[in-house]
Amino acid sequence: MNDKELAGRVAELADRAELTELVARFFGSIDDRQRDAGAHPFDEAWARAFFTEDAEFRYPVGTYTGHAAELMDLTMDNFGLTQHLAGIPAITVDGDRAAVRWSAVHHHVHPASTQEARGDRLGETFVSGGHYDAEAVRTPDGWRFRAVSLSVAWTTGKPPLVPPERREAMARLAAS
Repeated sequence: MNDKELAGRVAELADRAELTELVARFFGSIDDRQRDAGAHPFDEAWARAFFTEDAEFRYPVGTYTGHAAELMDLTMDNFGLTQHLAGIPAITVDGDRAAVRWSAVHHHVHPASTQEARGDRLGETFVSGGHYDAEAVRTPDGWRFRAVSLSVAWTTGKPPLVPPERREAMARLAAS
């Protein structure tokens, strides 16, 4: 392997490492917010750390463009504690774009208000598994997700109770 080939291989490995870290940091940030009372909110600084401004989201709860912080707030406020487990991502880098796919298991503990409303035992969970397909792009600040799609393959437990006002806010977000 000559110096040019070696430099290209090192650059490719660096991109793969950064993209793998992007997946890990994204999931970790979701769980940290739910677990730590003093943790960061899903705000614009949080969104800029993971997504382009015009990122597209295709989730089971709807399809959205932009509004990453608001979307995460509305979605994750349906749950108490969470634990998101990501598989090792499969990554294909093509210049300043990359396709990233990873399997995931999402553990969600229902908030006390949901458990009380349903008469469930404390600690009741909703668990899902599936995979993410994402497009990432290289930005001046590093790799960011441009599009993220979640395909859920299975669930167990009761889904969250979504208050009407949160449902309406999510519908408004999808329409904008």
